Amino acid sequence: MPMAVLQTRIDSQIKKEADMLFNSLGIDTTTAIRLFLKQAINQQRIPFEIVPPQEEFSLSVLEAINEARKISRDASAKSYKNAKELLADCEA
Repeated sequence: MPMAVLQTRIDSQIKKEADMLFNSLGIDTTTAIRLFLKQAINQQRIPFEIVPPQEEFSLSVLEAINEARKISRDASAKSYKNAKELLADCEA
């Protein structure tokens, strides 16, 4: 399979911490990134919950985040395949 190069710039401290973490897990950062990409493709989503630093948000924002999490876990909540489908439902 042909290979492609993926380059990105990140803060040097983040790279250092990531390298240390992944090395402690027995893999390198490149392998960790490949794992992330494969899981994102397999699951068709970001393969983990994105959690913002909570000290940066007001109580009302944190309550909204918690409500959104609750709704996302509710199997009976209506869901949409894409934004177009959501907008069409809003217009109805």
